[in-house]
This record gives sequence, C-alpha cells and structure tokens, in this order.
Amino acid sequence: MNAMPHRVAFAHMRGGPPTPLLRFIAGEFADALAHAWPAPHEGFFALPAARRHAAAILALGPGRDLVPALDQGLARRITCEKDGVLARRIAGGAAPGLMKALGKAGEPLWTANAYRQLLELFGEPLANRALRHMDEIRPVTLAPLRALPAPLREAKILAATPCIHAAEDLARAYHLIIRMKGEGARRRVVERWIRAKATHALFQMASTELVPDAFSEPVPAPVLPEPFMRVRKRDELVRVAMDFRNCLRDFMGDVANGRMVVFVWRGRPNAALALTWDAAGWRLAEAEAADNEPLEEAPLRAIVEVVEAAGVRTGPSLKTLQCRLDTYANGHGHPQVIPNEFAEQLELGDLWA
Repeated sequence: MNAMPHRVAFAHMRGGPPTPLLRFIAGEFADALAHAWPAPHEGFFALPAARRHAAAILALGPGRDLVPALDQGLARRITCEKDGVLARRIAGGAAPGLMKALGKAGEPLWTANAYRQLLELFGEPLANRALRHMDEIRPVTLAPLRALPAPLREAKILAATPCIHAAEDLARAYHLIIRMKGEGARRRVVERWIRAKATHALFQMASTELVPDAFSEPVPAPVLPEPFMRVRKRDELVRVAMDFRNCLRDFMGDVANGRMVVFVWRGRPNAALALTWDAAGWRLAEAEAADNEPLEEAPLRAIVEVVEAAGVRTGPSLKTLQCRLDTYANGHGHPQVIPNEFAEQLELGDLWA
C-alpha cells in the first residue's frame, strides 16, 4: 500500500464519504465502515454496540493496523455470524466472553491502539477475569489494569485501586518488594494483597511490605566506569559544588556517613550525580548540569543506562513511595501527578526524602 492517509485512500472506494454522524461515532474507523455500510449507514447504526466494536476491530488488518484494503464481506459477517464465530475471528482463536465484554465498551468506537490494548489484556488469564468482572469497559478503565504487573491483575486488587496513579505506585511497590526480599516474596505478596478488603487495607499492606524484614547498613557504593568520576574527599566535594554552582556542600554529612555518593560525569554537558542509599539499595537521586540546570533527554538516558547496569535503581525513594501509598490508604487521592516523560519518571531532586 502507498502512504496516503486513510481518509484519502478510502475516498476512492465504493460507498462514498461517511456522514458527520458516523464520523462522530466511529472516529478513525469512519471511512472504512462507510465503505462496508454506505451512507446513510442505517445497517451499521442498527447493530448492537458489541457488533459495532467488532466491526471496527475487524477493519484492522492482520497487524492490527487500519488498512484501506478492507474485506468486502465485513458487513455480512458482522450482521450474520454468531457471537462465538465473531469472537474467534477477532481473537484468532477461542475467546469466550469477548463479545459480552465489547457490549460493555460504550457507544462511540475506540481508537485502534485502545482496541489493541484490550485484546492484549483479554488474552491474559488474570486480566481477562478482571475485565469480565467490570460493569463498564472503557479505554480509561483499561489504564490501571495495564499499569499493574501481570501477577497483580486480579479483580479484587483492581477493585481496590482507585486510579491509574495508584496502580502505577502499587506496581512500583511490588517491584521494589521483590528487589528487596527476593523472588520468593512474589507469590506471597500477591496472595496477601488479594485478601485486602478495600483500598485502605491494600495500600497499607503495600506500604508495610516496603519495610525490610531485617535492618542493614548501606552496602558499598557501585563502581561506575569512565567518564564517571567519584568524589571521595571533602575538598573535592567543595570544588565540585563551586564548579557546578549547586548546594552539594549541604549534603556533606550524608556523603561522610556513607548514605550518599557523588559522581561527576564528564560528558556534554558535564553533570553532577548524587546516588542515595535506602533499604531498596542505591538510587539515582539527582543528575544536573551546572547551575542546577536539567539535562536534556539524550545525556540523561546515557547516564541512566550506565547506572542501571551497575545495579542502581531509578524512580521514587522508599520514603516518597510509602508516603504516596499511605495517602491512597487514607482516601486522599493522588498527592501529585507524575508525567510520563522520561525525565519526570526518574523522580530526581528529592534528596531530602
């Protein structure tokens, strides 16, 4: 196929352009569906919601991309085939409950990407069961389910998770608990969290699990290769603080007692890094250029790649994450919205936490 936009390509097909109502209901699928159900599209509008969504999904090609080469038999199949046959055609195999789930998907059609996400989740046993327990299924309701790791996609856990941000933090807690307590904790954590009766219990459990079973001192700091240079002496730290015109000297006590290490990254531009230690190990807490200027994404990614390879984690500190989990447990909602951009996901700049 050529690279012409779908709307232009479909305009050359039999059936004419979609009406404004179809475009409003069907969005990016309007041209494809207008080809299968020509204006005024009565046959399409008369379909139950589940079959309208099924029509949109079948308008996606084998790679789940919307393609102009639409099968001429779409309208006949959607109108005449039984639910089970349509479900198997959509999923590429047995998919009990799929058409019923599509019946909960609302009147407007979704985007192609949202349908891809739904089918991916529907193919996972735990996510499938959670979806089948939902009264309504919408792209926004899929977000918390997708944010949870596969073992946590239990209907009871999802029901106690109030929003996408809470799901993301629960996922962070789960991964940190496994990091701290080993693979043996994976099944135990899930079994315990499933027993939570409500949001308060679930997030209180998660916060408590982030406390290690046995207390320990900081482990040796990671060794980073060139062009990273570790600051090991008081006068070096003072000089780095002066060169970068930042407040690193205020953290001299943390460096002296072994709970923080400072590195200089000789790159473009040069950067000062601070790693801090908590019960989940060493963490990248700061990475900035001179004058506390944030780094561009490319050098930041180069730094993160090296420190993660050395076993350093990124993301919130244990204290920060526990505070957020306690906030959910107390029913106060999300204390801050964390953007999806790479730099913001690192949650740098909370050295005091």
